[in-house]
This record gives sequence, C-alpha cells and structure tokens, in this order.
Amino acid sequence: MMRLPRRARGALLFGLSLLCACAAGPRLEPVAAPTQPGVTLAEAGVRLTLLPNTWSVYPSDLPRYYTPLEVQIENLLAEEVQVRYEDFLALDDGNHQYRAVPPGEVARAMSGSLRPSGPVLAGPRPMLVAGPWYPPYWPRYWGPYYGPYGTWWYSDPYSYPYGWPRPSAQNVLTLALRDGRLLPGASIQGFLYLQRATTQANLLTVSWTPRLASGTPLATLSAQFRIVR
Repeated sequence: MMRLPRRARGALLFGLSLLCACAAGPRLEPVAAPTQPGVTLAEAGVRLTLLPNTWSVYPSDLPRYYTPLEVQIENLLAEEVQVRYEDFLALDDGNHQYRAVPPGEVARAMSGSLRPSGPVLAGPRPMLVAGPWYPPYWPRYWGPYYGPYGTWWYSDPYSYPYGWPRPSAQNVLTLALRDGRLLPGASIQGFLYLQRATTQANLLTVSWTPRLASGTPLATLSAQFRIVR
C-alpha cells in the first residue's frame, strides 16, 4: 500500500476538517414530521413546499449569514398568483421577526470582501482549498496563511494584490426563488434567503401569504421548524 507524503496526509486531514466545518451548524427540522426532508402545505388552490438544509453549492458559508430555504410553489388556481418576497415571514419562539432578503442584496454581500455585519455562527470559517496544484495531487498551501508565493502568505488570498480572483456569488442569483406572477397551473422553485434566523431561538415558524394578481390575499400557509444545533 502506497504511503502518502507527510504534507499530503496533512492536506487530506485539513480537507476533511473543512468538510466537517461546512456540514456543522444549526439545521431546521420540521416539527410535524422530523424524519421528513421538508413540509408541504396546501390551501386555497396553492401548494407550498419548504425544504431546509439543501444549500450545497458556493458560497458554502452562506448559512453563516443567511438562512437559505428551498421553496417550491404550485398554482392550482385558474388565475395568476403573486409571488413577492415581502409576503414571506419567519418568526421565532422569542418573537423575533426575520424578513426575506432579495437575492441581489445577498449576492452583493456574499461577493464582497466583507460579509454582512452581525454575529455569525460559531466554529471555523470554511476556506476554499484550491490550486495552484503541484505533484503529486495536493494544493500548494495547507493553512489560512500559506500560499503559492511563500510560507506565510497574506491571510486572505483573494485580497492579496497577486492572489486569485474571488469567486462570484452567481449561484445566489441563479438558484433564487423568482418573484412575480405565477400563471395558472404553473410552478416555480428556488431558494428564499431569510435573515439569519438560527442563532438564538429553538423554534422557527415560516409563513407565506399568497396574493392574487389583484392583490387580494389568500389563506396564509405556515410551517414550524425546530432549530437543531
């Protein structure tokens, strides 16, 4: 059996620790059906499915600053239904209210050198392990201060004058739930970005009040989630 070089073994352990760090953190568990991946609600000709814990693309640290919630909406009515971010609401058991943040605002915050202000989740911040790659198959640097141009490189490789370009948060936009009018019989799916709502509370109630094209509100759909740490 081939033995890996010491640096290779260190890089492997470091990568595994990053994966654990990305997987760690609060999760939303449906109170009504804890073993199910999500909740489906139907009322007044509208079906809403809420799927937490499904964000798995870049930026991987998005849940540190927002609460991404995958949403599926089906319009079973014979008329259009409005989908608006302001009609979504989250309320925790401490009566703290959280709004749905427009995707453009989230993308700008996640693409910048500074993340949104406020407390963040405990634990190490995930770091991208990327090239340049050198033989045999491992990155040139093994820690947050190690880079391709020296042993103790700049702490943020993306802001160093000669560092790699910072990846964009394009996924935030392309995977977002689109607001607007939903045609009769049509369905949409995408991520809703709530203000980070998993810091202090134990329960979180997510609700949506759909509206007809005329602005008339329909019955509110809501589901309660347990925040598992």
